[in-house]
Amino acid sequence: MILQALTRYYETLLEQGEISPRYYSKTGVSFGLRLNKDGGLAGIVPLEEPVENNGKTVDRPKRLDLPESVVRSSGVASNFLWDNATYLLGIDTKGNPKRAIQCFECAKILHLSILDGIDSETAASIRAFFSSWQPEQAFSHVVVQKHMDELLGSNNLVFLGINDTYAFEDPLIRAAWEAYRAKTASKHRGQCLVSGLSDQPIETVHPKVKGVRGGQTSGTSLVSANATAFESYGQSGNSNSPVSEYAAFAYTSALNHLIADFRRRMSLDGDTIVCWAENGETIYQDAFLDCVNPRYDAENQVSQTLKRIVNGSAVDLEGFSVDTPFYVLCLSPNAARVSVRFFLRDTFGNIADHLSEHYRRLEIAMNPNERQYLSPYWMLKETVPPGGKGDASSPLLSGATLRAILSGAPYPRSLYENILLRIRADRKINRARAATIKAYLLQNDINPEHKEVLIVALNEQSTNKPYVLGRLFALLEQAQESASPGIKATITDRYFDSACATPKLAFPTLLKLNRHHLAKDDKWGRRHEKQIGELADKLSVDNDPYPARLTLEEQGLFILGYYQQKQARYTKKTESDSEKENV
Repeated sequence: MILQALTRYYETLLEQGEISPRYYSKTGVSFGLRLNKDGGLAGIVPLEEPVENNGKTVDRPKRLDLPESVVRSSGVASNFLWDNATYLLGIDTKGNPKRAIQCFECAKILHLSILDGIDSETAASIRAFFSSWQPEQAFSHVVVQKHMDELLGSNNLVFLGINDTYAFEDPLIRAAWEAYRAKTASKHRGQCLVSGLSDQPIETVHPKVKGVRGGQTSGTSLVSANATAFESYGQSGNSNSPVSEYAAFAYTSALNHLIADFRRRMSLDGDTIVCWAENGETIYQDAFLDCVNPRYDAENQVSQTLKRIVNGSAVDLEGFSVDTPFYVLCLSPNAARVSVRFFLRDTFGNIADHLSEHYRRLEIAMNPNERQYLSPYWMLKETVPPGGKGDASSPLLSGATLRAILSGAPYPRSLYENILLRIRADRKINRARAATIKAYLLQNDINPEHKEVLIVALNEQSTNKPYVLGRLFALLEQAQESASPGIKATITDRYFDSACATPKLAFPTLLKLNRHHLAKDDKWGRRHEKQIGELADKLSVDNDPYPARLTLEEQGLFILGYYQQKQARYTKKTESDSEKENV
């Protein structure tokens, strides 16, 4: 299904003129080789273009529709009309002059065979170049010496035609290349699993997928079988999953096109995430990525977009439809291959609806200077220690969480458990952690008694015992801080874990300590005593105020009660200060 969706997307882009035709692919080149009519190297022309990158202008290789690249790992194989300096000039860049000669000879044989008999000045100059060029003397050539540092790198070169056009733009040369590629079709024929067509040339080695974060720079394979464990019915290699040469080219071209557009791809904990609408319109990708990874300067726009999408109204973009099929593909690098973390297909409206519901579940009281929307990245970041390298405690967790968000499925339990682990480790309860706990319990917890406290702000009327215990702990902490300002080790540092997990063991001790704190605080002691007493009354209704143990879900309620009680105190203080300023 993934390959079929990508193949259809390629055909849509081809109709729109947004992607390379068959036998060609977008390739970055840094320099052009200018030849004389007699095949002499007349100059090397820089082709890199300035682009904006993070507010800076940098030079990047120019991307052109060049003859598609060959698949090579450790062998010698040349590209047509373009390649690196080792293949086109025979320059040794890796301390292996013998191999450099082999690479040049490979390129020479390929170009002379394809361009043989082509009646054009450009073809004749390239034939003359390969017939006369001596790779052993390349370093001493005056033109090469001017660009030696660039040529020793991994930059790609391309042949220029007469009058500094590109050689691949010559109609006769293009026709010769396409005829050559058609002749090299696979002899193994069969039914294509992607198109369903019979008697198709089957691709034996699929083109590489390039640009996957963490993958090999030369590219990785999405479909590959190289061990007998993958073989069956007497088939070998990729014949076990027969895909026609056209379909293999189409799906990899579409996927490379998506990955190459850095504005419309997303990275999450080492995974690369791409998305596309079946109609090829980029407005869907832009809206999706703005909602999944909202930028601080565009949050108001994201909010309006979400509301309009869910309501089925226009988003001020012509042709926008919530019924458009939309795809999300998450890829993870794995040695020389790329693994599919998840693949999601749904209408754009349904995905946007799930995103909107997710953000609603995350709504919780917060400080005025905090971001309105909590992106998946910041949720997952709370599962790793401060300064940790990863975006999440596990690569599997990031993919599972994003898939749950986009599909409306229950959140992975490991997300919730890892948040609790981090709270136990550092006793830090911030907006991101509290909001994630609330969202998880709303989506995954089926206990109807918990719903009353899974709200945005403090529920002062609730008698939910874990929630009230969390509130009580926050008040006991406040009383201690009031009695001993600036104390280094608070009850949170010493007793939070036990109070959250085993209240019966912790709270009797906490209340004894609190009596000393209240007696010490002449200014606010009575007020704190009253607040604590009111909460204690809510706990003693059944004469069993402190449970021996709280479940993981109840511990989440305890944390929410603690967070919302503290947030209510800060909110009331801020409102009180504002009223004083207005008087």
